[in-house]
Amino acid sequence: MAKRRLTKQQQRQISANKNLNTVRENTDTHNGTVITHHGKELIVRNEIGETINCQLRQNLGTIVCGDHIVFEYLDKQSEPKTAIVIACAERDNILQKSGFGSKAKAVAANIDQVIIVCSLVPKPNSYLIDRYLVAAENLPAKPIIVINKIDLLDEENEHVVNDINAIYDTIGYRVLETSAIRSTGLDELQSMLADATSILVGLSGVGKSSLVKDLLPDIDIRIGEISEASKEGKHTTTVSTLYSLPTGGHLIDSPGVRDFSPINLDKEQILNGFIELKPYRGKCKFANCSHTHEPGCAITEAVEEGRVNPQRVNSFRKMLEDAEKQ
Repeated sequence: MAKRRLTKQQQRQISANKNLNTVRENTDTHNGTVITHHGKELIVRNEIGETINCQLRQNLGTIVCGDHIVFEYLDKQSEPKTAIVIACAERDNILQKSGFGSKAKAVAANIDQVIIVCSLVPKPNSYLIDRYLVAAENLPAKPIIVINKIDLLDEENEHVVNDINAIYDTIGYRVLETSAIRSTGLDELQSMLADATSILVGLSGVGKSSLVKDLLPDIDIRIGEISEASKEGKHTTTVSTLYSLPTGGHLIDSPGVRDFSPINLDKEQILNGFIELKPYRGKCKFANCSHTHEPGCAITEAVEEGRVNPQRVNSFRKMLEDAEKQ
């Protein structure tokens, strides 16, 4: 029987894990967490909370925000301290999206919760929400939907909030309404973030940065520490950045996007991401049912009988179609 060939990513991970086991025996090494990535350099937080500028050893593959790494100092006397990353621990998960040329682009690693932020302005995109939910379910990580800028609520857009709750709260997702201006829902959001590593995701302009500033009152100090370590004059949300929360846990602020597509998901993984459709798995007349046009499709019957939301099923079918194009 022919020996199965490992992918380049698998080879890199095996190499990294071997390096990790080796360097753990070296007393001059230290553990850290990647908090952001600027060009060819990583900014790492060490065991005592110091921010360290790190170079990356070759052949470690892609290292992203949230990765747990091992590093050794190049010069402990320098200010700021400098170091080199020599190994990366095995990840619990990694959030990826479709990048340029439909290639996978890593966003962040070791995530417990995905906070999907939408707002009344710009108007929420249900298909984008659904794609983030599918990505979260397949990490797996707990998804939470936040409707921000609720201070803009009026008679004309009230239906937006009602529609989101009708679709997502009904199938078991937590939907939270927030406003940075009025401090609405922020205490509840803070409690949800405690003792977990969460990532804020969503369209540009939905107010993620305003939420971060309210959740992290000393964010300017923290940004200053990162800027000093990276030797950058200022820090903007152009890359994912991890912050420690005062109530415990960590929050990753990711850049706003114009679009998001999970990458390399097959038909079963997409179905797994639509939690209300999973009970219909294997119930179709044909084993190879595409859930789009075949007679005896259990999902089509569920739509016709009003047991599932047709908008969500449309999203499911569109994701299947998009996946075939990748």
